Amino acid sequence: MTGTILLDVGYVGNKTTGIKNNALARLNQLQAAALTQYGRNLTNAVTTPEQAAANGVRYPYPGYRGTVAGAIRQFPQLSGTTTFGPYGAPLGFSTYHSFQVTVDKRLAKGLTGYANYVFSKVLSNTESSFVGDNGGPLDYYNLKLEKAPATFDQPHMFKAFLQYDIPFGKGRAFSTSWKVVDAVLGGWGISGIFNYFSGGPLGFGGASSPLPSGWNGGQRPNIAAGNMKVDNFDQGAFNFANTSAASNTYINKSLFSDPAALTLGTSAVRYGQIRGFGTKSEDFGLQKNFRVGDKFRAQVRGEFLNLFNRHVLGGINTTITNSLFGQVTSVSGNRTIQLGLRMDF
Repeated sequence: MTGTILLDVGYVGNKTTGIKNNALARLNQLQAAALTQYGRNLTNAVTTPEQAAANGVRYPYPGYRGTVAGAIRQFPQLSGTTTFGPYGAPLGFSTYHSFQVTVDKRLAKGLTGYANYVFSKVLSNTESSFVGDNGGPLDYYNLKLEKAPATFDQPHMFKAFLQYDIPFGKGRAFSTSWKVVDAVLGGWGISGIFNYFSGGPLGFGGASSPLPSGWNGGQRPNIAAGNMKVDNFDQGAFNFANTSAASNTYINKSLFSDPAALTLGTSAVRYGQIRGFGTKSEDFGLQKNFRVGDKFRAQVRGEFLNLFNRHVLGGINTTITNSLFGQVTSVSGNRTIQLGLRMDF
C-alpha cells in the first residue's frame, strides 16, 4: 500500500470432489472393449442357450430374449439395452487455480480507480449439480476421459473502473468566481468501465454412434494432431451475408473426422487450445452536477456503452457433420448512447 493506492497480489484455488452428477453414472453401459471383441455380432439375437454359445457369450438366465449386447451387460434383465443413473451420483469434480492482482486507487485529486486481473484455469468433468445440465460420458468405465477445461474457463480476465472529477468549478482545484465559467466547466465528471475476457473452450460433436442399434454410450469425433484454428483467420473479414464463405472458416476442419464403425472418437470434451471469441468492452459515462437555486440539485448524464462499437463474432459451428462445420455464423455488439436528466429536491 502506497499513499492512496492499494496493491493486492495473491493465489486463489480450490478443489471440489463428489459433485452430484447422475449423468456420469451410466450404469449398464456396454463396455467399450466389447465393440472390438464382438463387433457386429453385438446385434445378433440371443433367445436360447445355443444362440448364446454360438456367439461366445453366457446365456444370462432362463427366458432371456435379447441380443449379444444385452446379454453381456451387468444387468441383462433390463429391457433391451437400457442404462440408468442413480440420482445425485457424487462423481463430479473440479479444480480451480488462479493468480490474481488487484489495484485499488482511492479518491485523491478527483481520481478513483479499481482494476483486477485474473489468470486462471478450471478443469472439471461436470458443468453443475443440476439435473439436465450435464452430458453423459463417452465411456462410463473410464471417466478420466471427461476431464477437460470447463465451459466457463477463461484464462485471462481483466476489468477496471475509473472515475475522474474534472478539476474545474466551485470547490475544485481550478475554481473561479465567474458564474458563467463555473456553470459551463464546473461539476463535470467522467467514468469508464473496461472488460477484457478470454473466450471459452470449444468442444466438438456430431460423430456417428459406433454401434447405432446396440451402443448407448457417448461418442465424440476423431481429431488429428495440429493447430485446430485456421492460421490466417481474420475477424475483420467476416462475411455476414454468406456464412459459408472461406473467410468465415475458423476451425481447421481437416483435423476432424467421423470415427469408423465400432470405434470411439479420440477427441476430448473441450479444448483450451481453441476458444470462442473473447470480450472487449469499454463503457464511458459523462455527467455534470449542479444546483438550481437553493432547493434543487440537478444531474445531466450521458452513457456511452461500447463506445468504440466493438463487434464480437460468435455462432461457431462445432458439429462435424453440419455443412457449416468450422464456420463463424454470427456477430453481435453495437454502440448504445443514453442521455438522462435527474432532479433532486
